[in-house]
Amino acid sequence: MNKMIIPLIACIACAVIVSVTAVSVRPEQNLNIENEKKLKILAAAGIVTDEVEKEFSKIETLYVDFASNQLVQVENNYDHIKASASVEASSIVPKDQDIAILKRRENIAPIYVWYSDEEQIQKVVLPIRGYGLWGTLYGYISLDADLNTVKGIEYYDHKETPGLGGEVDNPVWKSDWNGKKIYDTSGEVILYVTKGPSSEDYEIDGISGATLTSNGVTNMIRYWLGENGYGPVLQKLREGIANV
Repeated sequence: MNKMIIPLIACIACAVIVSVTAVSVRPEQNLNIENEKKLKILAAAGIVTDEVEKEFSKIETLYVDFASNQLVQVENNYDHIKASASVEASSIVPKDQDIAILKRRENIAPIYVWYSDEEQIQKVVLPIRGYGLWGTLYGYISLDADLNTVKGIEYYDHKETPGLGGEVDNPVWKSDWNGKKIYDTSGEVILYVTKGPSSEDYEIDGISGATLTSNGVTNMIRYWLGENGYGPVLQKLREGIANV
């Protein structure tokens, strides 16, 4: 009997130690996740700095209600990715609209805005996501003051193949986004990832050997910047409509 009890006690003790350790480091882990998120938002906007909190303090985080295309208030701990998995806080994306293969989209999502001293928009960062080859890519795209010119793009989580679809992390490929146009004169999203080198101001260099990833990036851009995503709010901001 004693031979059985001793290993059992040892197992319980180890489990308690592991549990206590996990709980104790969780705040630090959450802090690291939040810091990484801020770094990616800043990088998308073309800002590389060691003073993350100082730079992030210059940003105003606004929240868009996709049903009304109005700015709304949310709780301080609101997480739009978690909301997208909640039946109460998200909506099913109709199949004929779901080009990014989201299945569900959060009802409210953030936008990160830099204002000038004259309260004019300088740039905006928008969260984007969509399915590539092996899974969903999560990232941010930054727009310049005209809200029609790309400033930069960053992905913070994806399952794409290294050396192929994983080239979405390549600084050379990301640099091709800077200065590209999003909308045509009618307001339609025309920005896309082409096959081979880009030659137009609305084309992004193709990713060699990664057609499905390239198509996935195109589809998420066209969804989130289109009429079912941030498109209507961006149009209101361009027109300077008060309170959007």
